[in-house]
Amino acid sequence: MNTENIRLIVCDIDNTLIPGGKQALSDRNREALQKAIDKGIKVMINTGRHYTFLQPSLFDDLPMEIIGTINGACLTDRNGKVLEKHPMTKENMDAITKICVENQIGLGFKFEDRIVTYACHQKFMDGYVQKGAPWESTVLDDTKNRNHHEKYGYPLGTFIVGDENVIAPFTDSIPGIVFAWSFRNGFDVFLKDVTKATSVEAALKYYNLTWDNVIAFGDAGNDTPFIEPAAIGVAMGNSKDDVKAHADLVAPDCADDGVALELEKLGII
Repeated sequence: MNTENIRLIVCDIDNTLIPGGKQALSDRNREALQKAIDKGIKVMINTGRHYTFLQPSLFDDLPMEIIGTINGACLTDRNGKVLEKHPMTKENMDAITKICVENQIGLGFKFEDRIVTYACHQKFMDGYVQKGAPWESTVLDDTKNRNHHEKYGYPLGTFIVGDENVIAPFTDSIPGIVFAWSFRNGFDVFLKDVTKATSVEAALKYYNLTWDNVIAFGDAGNDTPFIEPAAIGVAMGNSKDDVKAHADLVAPDCADDGVALELEKLGII
C-alpha cells in the first residue's frame, strides 16, 4: 500500500484513540502521533463530541491546529474558535424538542458554545455525562426557557437519552434528520447531509490537500463517511463488521494501541 503521499492522519477519539472509560491517550499512541507530526504529517481529531467535551489531555499531548467536532457539523481551531459550522433549521430544532418534551426524553442540543438541555435535564445528564468528568459543569440547563438559540444560533447537533422503544417510532419522522443509535437508550441526532467527511473536506481545503493524502481511523458507523474516501481507510479491530466493510485495512483493537501499531506497520512512522 502506497503511503508516500500521506500528509494527514484523521482519527476518531472514542474507542479509536482512547478506550471507553479512559481520559487520555496511551503512551504509545501519543508517541506515534508525535512522531508523525515531527515528520511534517498533520493530525486531525474528528469526533462526535462537542469541543467542550474533548479530553483536556489531548491539548497537552498533540499540537492540533484544527478539530472536527459534532459529527462534522463544526470545525474549530485548537482554542475553540469556530471556523465552519452547519446548523439545523428552526423547524428541525422545534420538531426534536416537541418529541422529547412530550415523551420525557432527555435532550441535549450541541450549540456553538456548549451543550444545552431543552428537555429532562437530569435524564440527559445521567445518560450522557460521566459523573465527575471535567466537562460535567459545562452543560447548561435551559429546560425552562429554551431560548439559548436566540443568542447562539440553532444547534449543530443533538443527543437524546430515553427508552429506545419510545424513541424508535420517531427515528424517521423528521425529513433530513438522522437518529443514530449510539449506546443503550442513547441516540445521536444530526443532519443527514452533514457527516464527519464534511469536516475533513474543510480541513483538506485548509491544508491544501486531497483525500489522496489522508489516512483515516475510526470504529463506528459515523466514521465510515471519512474512512471510505481516504487513501487509506482503517477500521479498528473493535469495530462492527459493517464498519470494517468500508475500510481498506483493519487495525488491532483500540485497547491494544491499534492506531500506533498500524502507523508503524505501514511505515508512516
